[in-house]
Amino acid sequence: MPRPKGSLNKITSEIKDKIADLISGVIESLDTKLMSQQEKLKLIQIGLQYVVPRLRSIEQKEPQEQQNITIEIIDKLSDYTDDQLDNAIKN
Repeated sequence: MPRPKGSLNKITSEIKDKIADLISGVIESLDTKLMSQQEKLKLIQIGLQYVVPRLRSIEQKEPQEQQNITIEIIDKLSDYTDDQLDNAIKN
């Protein structure tokens, strides 16, 4: 029987928890005073990916085919037949 929609995969959540604990321990053990400038910059570069949300690329939709619109102004309904008015409404 499949998992209910939206429920977490038990194995995946266990692995994520273990990885999070491991990373947390490693980060706590880092001594930035002993790191070179280049190592500090690399740490910041990697860490920012998980702190700052990424911008999603915007997909450009293909331009739609241009439609021609004709506007006909009718001053007096009495100047037109019913068929002409029906055609003007349909088109």
